[in-house]
Amino acid sequence: MLALSSVLLLVFSSRFIVPAVPIILAVIVVIVTKTQRTLINKKATAIYELTEGVVKIEGTISAPKTFETPYFKQQCIAYTYKEGNITYDSDTGSEHVNSTLEKEEFQDFYLNNSTGRIKVMITKLNLALLPAKTDTLHSVKYAVDDIRYTERTLKNGDLISVLGYAIKNAHHEFELREQGDKPLVIATPAVEDKTRKAFKVLKDLLPYLILMYVGVNYFLFAPMKIQIMESEVFPYFAIFGMPILAIILSVIGNRMDGFAKLFFTHLAGICFSVLFLSFPLICLFYLIKLEFTRIFCIWVTIFICTTIAFLMNHRKLDGYFSKEELT
Repeated sequence: MLALSSVLLLVFSSRFIVPAVPIILAVIVVIVTKTQRTLINKKATAIYELTEGVVKIEGTISAPKTFETPYFKQQCIAYTYKEGNITYDSDTGSEHVNSTLEKEEFQDFYLNNSTGRIKVMITKLNLALLPAKTDTLHSVKYAVDDIRYTERTLKNGDLISVLGYAIKNAHHEFELREQGDKPLVIATPAVEDKTRKAFKVLKDLLPYLILMYVGVNYFLFAPMKIQIMESEVFPYFAIFGMPILAIILSVIGNRMDGFAKLFFTHLAGICFSVLFLSFPLICLFYLIKLEFTRIFCIWVTIFICTTIAFLMNHRKLDGYFSKEELT
């Protein structure tokens, strides 16, 4: 056990963690987003063309029974309710919600569209991909946590997509349900559209992320034929100067129109992105006392790859986000 701890400490406090972490994160992303990728890649099937297996059906909800949500008093056919205490980290300013009460009510319902009608059988309610309605009750008392209320609902007449397993019942009619490791997934067209855009952005930027990964690891491990004089200013500029510069550029861009607005806002985006990608690396490299030449070359590689990615994809990115604002 002691030997394993020593090995882990050595790995996580050395340069060898740099090539490993992106691969681990990529594997985690692939695993975690499997359901979302299946949902957006699966085409909707007409109800009269159903065969047994995993399908996606789009339609409007209809159900006989109506529930009332605990906090917002919404009328719905199914809901999830969470009540949690909020604790704040005084150092980072981040918040953490500790769930204290969870409640849900649901029923089987029908999906209706122009191709027919199908019953959706629910054994476990999962509304994670639906938009949430929240409210935070701020406490004025000392040492008393704020409380956050969160509700997600399904209502009669809502247009949704359901990814599930189609199987015939005793009356030889198809039903949608959860089957083994194939969950029943419920989403709205808006959530599907946002998810699809997110994956398109990732796909467009992936070649530049790979180029960055190769460049960073080259300068991290390859023999260096040049030597750059160490600068005491550089770490302060890379860690503190870049976010300040990004904020200044963003403010300037917001006060302008047309090309000038795009120019300055994209420069601000580059600065924020470089900071986000380089900050943990710079902290690690100075911690392990890596040569300054390698640190500087790696930072420049990140900056160049990020700039090229923005230049080559700015029209696509503007298109994704402008459509997001319109919807």
